[in-house]
Amino acid sequence: MGKSSKRTLDAEAAPSSDAAAAPVAEAMEVDEPVAKKSKKDKDGDKEVKEVPVEALSAIAKPLAGKKAGKKVLKLVKKASKSRHLKRGVKEVVKSVRKGEKGIIVLAADISPVDILTHIPLLAEEANCPYIWVTSKEALGLASSTKRPTSCVMVAKVGMKKKVKEGETEKEGLAEVEAEFQELYTEMEAEVAEL
Repeated sequence: MGKSSKRTLDAEAAPSSDAAAAPVAEAMEVDEPVAKKSKKDKDGDKEVKEVPVEALSAIAKPLAGKKAGKKVLKLVKKASKSRHLKRGVKEVVKSVRKGEKGIIVLAADISPVDILTHIPLLAEEANCPYIWVTSKEALGLASSTKRPTSCVMVAKVGMKKKVKEGETEKEGLAEVEAEFQELYTEMEAEVAEL
């Protein structure tokens, strides 16, 4: 068998493979491509799920009601913008042990709860008020992070922003700080009542 017979075999095999591939190609054309979401679309999907009270931790007391919860999350958002916020269990525990004062906000839908059970004890020993909110997703969103957050501490005294040489502090910062301190004292009294 020479070259001519090999070409004949290749020619015979080619049409049969094209005939088999045609229905597959038609089937592929039927499926529409799935459009990927852009970053803007993903950011717009940040809807916070409401967690039923039965799914919350049994030790989540005092639990913020709907109105108080919104106020607490508003305080957390302002604290995040004015650099008064400590995020996560490690940072909160470290701050409480150092003696920093502030309001501790805990998420009640954390599983396993053992992650947070020691924080209320530390807070009571350090005389820091604490409150539980229903959703870790809402707490993470309010604290300007992309991830759900188990606990945050709103510190009374914030971290100072480093001012470079030749620059002066912005005038709007004093207003934001005064507004934050007013909201902080109001929430501190409200959390202490609970």
